[in-house]
Amino acid sequence: MFSGDGAEFIYEPCGKGRMVLAAPDGSIYCGRRYRVYRSADRGETWRFVTEMPSGLPRRLISSFRLGGRLLRQEVRALAVMSGGGLVAANRRGVYFADAGEPVMRPSRLELPRDASIAPPMTLTVGPSETIVWGEYKSAKNHGLPIRVYASTDRGRSFHIAWETRPGDIRHVHNMIFDPASGCYWLLAGDHGDEPGIGRLSTDFTSFEWVVKGQQRYRATDLFDLGDHFVYGTDTEKEANAVMSLEKKSGRVEKVCETDGSCIYSCRFGGIFALTTSVEPSEVNRGQYAGLWISRDGHEWRRVLQAKKDLWHPTYFQFGSLILPRGASQDDTIYFSGQALEGMDGRIYRAHVGKA
Repeated sequence: MFSGDGAEFIYEPCGKGRMVLAAPDGSIYCGRRYRVYRSADRGETWRFVTEMPSGLPRRLISSFRLGGRLLRQEVRALAVMSGGGLVAANRRGVYFADAGEPVMRPSRLELPRDASIAPPMTLTVGPSETIVWGEYKSAKNHGLPIRVYASTDRGRSFHIAWETRPGDIRHVHNMIFDPASGCYWLLAGDHGDEPGIGRLSTDFTSFEWVVKGQQRYRATDLFDLGDHFVYGTDTEKEANAVMSLEKKSGRVEKVCETDGSCIYSCRFGGIFALTTSVEPSEVNRGQYAGLWISRDGHEWRRVLQAKKDLWHPTYFQFGSLILPRGASQDDTIYFSGQALEGMDGRIYRAHVGKA
C-alpha cells in the first residue's frame, strides 16, 4: 500500500498492463501489448478476452517492454458492445470481435479519396450502439480533410459519416456523445487555428464550432456537468489548466492551473480524475506526472506525483499516469504507469478519503 500527496489517498498495485476502459457495469479493461484483459473484481484477477492480430517481428520486439514502448504496441482504444462484442484500435488499424472470439478481425474501412486512413485515438458508442471515431493524423500541416467514421454493424465496417474542410484541424482527439443535447462533441487539435470543440449532430448532417483557435480549447476528454463541461487542457505551448465551458454560450473560464498536459481523464463514481503527463517543452519543464481529483469538478487537488524514467520521451513515450476511458459507478480509481520510475507497465487501484 502506498499513500499519495495526502494521507487520504491510498493506492496499491493490482496487475500489469495499460488501463484502457472503465465500463458502466463496474468491470475494467486493460491491454498487455495487443491483448485485452477484463477484471470484474476490482483488479484482483484478470481474464483474457481477445487480442488484436500482430506479425511475428512486432511480437518478438514487443516481448521486451522497451520494444513495446518504442513500437507503441498497445491497445489505444476500446469499446464494449451489448452481448460482449468488442471494438478496438491501435496505431495500425481498427478491429472487432464477437463475444468469445480469441483473435479480433480487421474492420472494413471506407477508403477516402486520398486513400489514406489514420486510426483513432478514441472510440465512442453513440445512439443504437453506433460506433464513431475521428482520424488521428500525426503529420503537421497536412492540409487534408479529417474524417469521422461510423459503424452500425458493431464494428464490422465503418463508413465516412462526415469530414472537415481540408486543413481545418490536425486530428480528432475524441468524440463525446451527449444524450441531453442529442449530439456529439468533437475535440480537435493541435496548433494555430486547429484546436477546437464543436457540436456534430447524431445524423452527421450538421456541425458547428463552439470554440476554436486557441490552446485553451485543446482537450482530449470532457466531464459533462449538465449545462457545462469541465476539462484539462493538453498543450505544450502554454501553461495547462482545468477549464469550464458553457454549452450554450461557449464561454470558457479557467478553473485552476495544472502541472502539465492532460491526455487522460475518467469519472469514478462521485470522483472526477485527470492526469498530467511529462511532455517536455519550453513551457512544460517538470519531470513529474500528476493525478488530480475533484468531487464537484471545480475544486481540484493533486494527490499523486510520479517521476519520468530515464528513457527518451520521444522514442520511449511521455511519462504518464494513464486513466481508462469511459466511466465507472464505483469510487475506486484505477490507473497505470507509463515511462515512470518504478511504475511503468503496472496497474494500480486507489481509494480516496473524504478529506
